[in-house]
Order: sequence, then structure tokens, then C-alpha cells
Amino acid sequence: MYLSGEESYLLATDTYTIGRPSLGPTRGVVRPVSRDLTREDLSRLDKVGRASKGEVRIDVPEDNGLIVNGLQVDVQEVIPDRTASVSYDRSVWDRCRALMERLEREEPSIPELLALDPELLARFGKIKTPKGTTPLLDMRITSPSDPILIRCGPNFMGALMPVDRAVASQAATRGGEFLW
Repeated sequence: MYLSGEESYLLATDTYTIGRPSLGPTRGVVRPVSRDLTREDLSRLDKVGRASKGEVRIDVPEDNGLIVNGLQVDVQEVIPDRTASVSYDRSVWDRCRALMERLEREEPSIPELLALDPELLARFGKIKTPKGTTPLLDMRITSPSDPILIRCGPNFMGALMPVDRAVASQAATRGGEFLW
């Protein structure tokens, strides 16, 4: 989770897809802050957001956790700092951000042939857009081997890796080397 006065968003990846929903405007954030969250933490945030119809207040105390309060209902979640339990290369977040920025800037071209894993593409069908907005999925394709920029509704941006056809044609089952 990244919070600043200019932009706030969640950034998630499994290395095959990237999701980056915008959290909207932020008040009172003087310096940019980022926090590691687990899948369970996100589920707890979602619970507060749904109960409060999306209106929540997130406090970021100096001890590095998060305190999430529902504005419509009396619901609170305290999420501890997860930094000490992180066991992966944290630079993945910088690479994801850089990739998304590059995809936004590039001019699209239409490749003659593009292979996608439908299971990975289906993940983007689960995106919930704000009431009154369309869940239409826009895809910006720059080449058959570069990640595809995906936009859905007014607040969600993501990326999807296309399948490497040469590797896929020789693989009996999908594995870690199948895409990247």
C-alpha cells in the first residue's frame, strides 16, 4: 500500500499479473508512506470498506502499522507492520511501478499474434468498479512479448504477461518458466 498527498494506491503482484487500484485522494499525508500487507490484511481492509460503503479513514501511526476505521459504521481494524516478516526481494515493487509507468507512456502497436493464459486474464474479470461505472476492460498491447497494460473502470490499472509461445509449445504443463 502506498499513501501520499498526491496519489494513493494498492500494488499487488504474483509475477504474472499486476494490479494497482487507486485509493482516491488522501488528506493529511505529509510524506509518502508504504506498507507491506498480506492477503489476510487486504481481506480485513475489504471488510471495513464494504461495511462502510467504501468510506474509510486510514491512520498511519509512527510505529508503522495501519489503523482502518469505517466512516459509515463503527468498524475498526488494526493491521501491524509486516516489514520484519518480509522474505522476498522488495525491489519487485519498484520494478512493478516502473513497468506500469513505461506501459502508460508507450505507443501501442497491434501484434499479428498474441497468446494469453485465460486463467490469468480471468482474474481481471473479478474487479469491482464504483457504482454507476462500467467494468469495461481496456487493454494496451505494445508487442507480443511485452506486458499488456489493463485499465478497468476509473480506478484500476494492472498488467498481464503474455505467454511466450516458443516456451509454451514445448511445455507439458504450465510452470514458473512458462511466462517471464
